[in-house]
Amino acid sequence: MPSLRTARLTLYAPRLADLAARLAMDRDPRVMAFIGPVPEDAQVQRAEVRALILSVGKVSGGFFHVEETSAPGFLGWCGLFPLEDSGLIEIGYRFTHAAWGRGIATEAARAVLDHGFRALKLDPIVAVAHPENRASRAVLSKIGLRREGTAFHYGMDLPFYRLPLTEYQSPRAC
Repeated sequence: MPSLRTARLTLYAPRLADLAARLAMDRDPRVMAFIGPVPEDAQVQRAEVRALILSVGKVSGGFFHVEETSAPGFLGWCGLFPLEDSGLIEIGYRFTHAAWGRGIATEAARAVLDHGFRALKLDPIVAVAHPENRASRAVLSKIGLRREGTAFHYGMDLPFYRLPLTEYQSPRAC
């Protein structure tokens, strides 16, 4: 799996060295506020995240851990993955609280979106976000996804965003 670089960030294949930081991020109630409850069983969570890290390169060419190039260290993840049983590919991300408000999610998501369209030849790329998560919804808008109503995913009606390749390639995109 390739790594991606932006002006400030390096996006790389998930690695076990990040396991503790990723587990800590997922146990932070601020990070999980719009995602779901903080995992109760730390051992089960550890086994699940470890298995995901070990399998991600085999499953997708578009799932990355993120760090600042000038100050290495896990900041979160950004990736492309199937949106439930829809047949569509979703862009998603999760970042540590320390990374919030610095444009990191937007910068990483732009790189992953570009990788999805150019290298993986995906069309379209979609996303959903919790209705109350204004920051996540703002990132989706900043990277060019357009809101197209709501859709039922992850057990609730969620704002649904979509970006087709033709719109991404147009001069007005992003």
